[in-house]
Amino acid sequence: MRHAAPRRGNLGSAMVALTAARLASVVAQFLAGVVAARLLDPAALGVSGVGLTLGWAIAIVANGGLNISAVYFLGRRPGEQRAVVRAVLGLTLGALAVGAVLTAGAGAVVGPLVVGRQVPLLIGAAAVIALATVGYEVVGALLLGLHRRGAYVLADVARSVATFGCTVLILAAVSRTAEGYVLATGLGIAVPALAALVVLRRETGTIRPRFDREFSRDAMRLGLAGQLGNVLTFLNLRLDLMLVPALLRLDLAGVYFVATRVAEVVGQPSTAASSMLFPHVSAQTDPRDTATTERTSRLTLLTTLAAAAVLAAVSPLVLGLFFGPTYRRGTTALLLLLASMLPLALARILAADLKGRGRPGLVSVGTGVGAVLTVAADVALIPLLGIEGAALASVIAYAGTAGVLLGCYRRVTGARLLALVPRPSDVGDVVQLVRGRLRRSGGAPATTSAAGATAASADESVSGSGFGSVSGSAPVHGPEYTPRHAARPAPGPTSDAVPHEMPPADAAEEARRSGATRDPV
Repeated sequence: MRHAAPRRGNLGSAMVALTAARLASVVAQFLAGVVAARLLDPAALGVSGVGLTLGWAIAIVANGGLNISAVYFLGRRPGEQRAVVRAVLGLTLGALAVGAVLTAGAGAVVGPLVVGRQVPLLIGAAAVIALATVGYEVVGALLLGLHRRGAYVLADVARSVATFGCTVLILAAVSRTAEGYVLATGLGIAVPALAALVVLRRETGTIRPRFDREFSRDAMRLGLAGQLGNVLTFLNLRLDLMLVPALLRLDLAGVYFVATRVAEVVGQPSTAASSMLFPHVSAQTDPRDTATTERTSRLTLLTTLAAAAVLAAVSPLVLGLFFGPTYRRGTTALLLLLASMLPLALARILAADLKGRGRPGLVSVGTGVGAVLTVAADVALIPLLGIEGAALASVIAYAGTAGVLLGCYRRVTGARLLALVPRPSDVGDVVQLVRGRLRRSGGAPATTSAAGATAASADESVSGSGFGSVSGSAPVHGPEYTPRHAARPAPGPTSDAVPHEMPPADAAEEARRSGATRDPV
C-alpha cells in the first residue's frame, strides 16, 4: 500500500492562514452575538452564556485528550497513519457517549444552581454543542496530524459561516430565546465537523472506527494527562461565565458575556499559532530544538499586543454601537480582559510546545495552578468588584499559568526565556509573513495548504471541491496498528521524566523522518 508523504511547508504561512480563518470565525461569532444582543435581553444572553459554557465544558471533559493523542501519534508513527485514524475514531464513539451522559447529569444541577430553575431545553441545546465540539475537535486534530492544514483552515471558515447562518435563521424565524441561540451555535459546529469527516475519508480511504486495546491504552495515557491541562485551562477561561450569574445578576452576566466574546478577537493569533506548533514540534527530529517555538512566541505576542491596543482604543465604541448602550457597562471589564490576552497567548504557545515534546503532564501542572488562582480570585473579587473583578481574576490566573509553564519549558529544553520575548526586528517579520501569505493567496486557488519538499517551496495548490482535496494525491493507507512495546523494547525515561511523560520516538522513527525538510516559521 502506498503512503502519502506528510505535507510540510512554511509553518508561518499556515499560521497566518489559520489566524485569518480564526479571525473570520470571530467576526462571524461577533456578528452572531450582535444579532443575539439585539434580539435577546441581557438576562437571556446571560442564560445563553451558561448553556454555551456547559456545552463546551462537557465537550472538553468527554474528549479525553483524543485530539492530543491524534496529533502526537500521527506525527510519531507516520507508517501507521490509517490504523491510527481508525483507532482514534473508535475512541471518539466512546467519547460521544460519555458526553451525552455527562450533559444529562450536569443539567440537573446547573439549572437550579446557576439559573435558578430547571432548564431542560437549554440542557438539550448544550448537549448538541458538546457532541458537535467533540467530533469537530477530533476530526480537526486528525487533519492537522495528517498535515492537511488547508482542510483544517477551511473547516474553521465553514464553522464561522455556519454558526452565523444558523444563529440568524433560528433566532429570527424559529426560537427567539436563549435556548435557540445555544442550539444555533451547536449546529454551526456540527456542519463543518461532518464536512471535515468526509475529507478525512477521502484522505485515508476509510473512516470505519476500530477499537484497538493497545493503542487505546497508549492514547489514553497520553491524552488524559494532557486533557487534564485542557480542562483546567477551560476553567481558567470560562469559569467566570458560570460564577458571574451565580454571584451577581443575569443581566450583568449578559454584559460580561459580551465583553469576553469581544476580547476573544485578540486571542485568535495565539490559538492559531498553538494549533500549528503542536504537530510541528511533535514531528521534530531534534528534541532540544526550540527555534520554531521561540520565533512563534515572539511573533504571536507582538501580534496579540498590537491587536489588544487597537481594540482597547475603540472598545467603548464597539460595545455601544454594535451591542447597544446597555453593554457599555462592560468597557472596564473588556480592557482588563484584553490585558489578560498577553499572558494567555504565552501560555498557549508554551503548552503547545510541551505537548509536542510528549510532556502534557507539565502543562497540567501549570494550568492547575491557574485554575486554583481562577477560583480563589473569582470568589474573592466578583462580590467585591463585580464583573470587573471577574476580568481582573483572569489577568491573575493567566499570568500564574504562564509563569509556571515558563519554568517547565526552561527545565525541559534548557532554552533562554528571553528568546521568547518580541524584539524590534520581529515587526518586519510579521509584515513579511502577512505579505507572503497574501501573495500566495493571490496567485493560487483559495483552498491552499502549506507544502513542499524544500524550504524554498511555496504553498501547494489544492484543487477540487471540499476541504482541501489534493489533486493527484493518494489516500493515506497503512498497516494495522502495531503496539510500540510489541515491536521493540520501550526506551528508558529521559532525565526529566515525569509520571505522564511519553517516551521519545525510537531510532527507526527518527531515521524515517530525518530526511524531511524542517519548516521555518
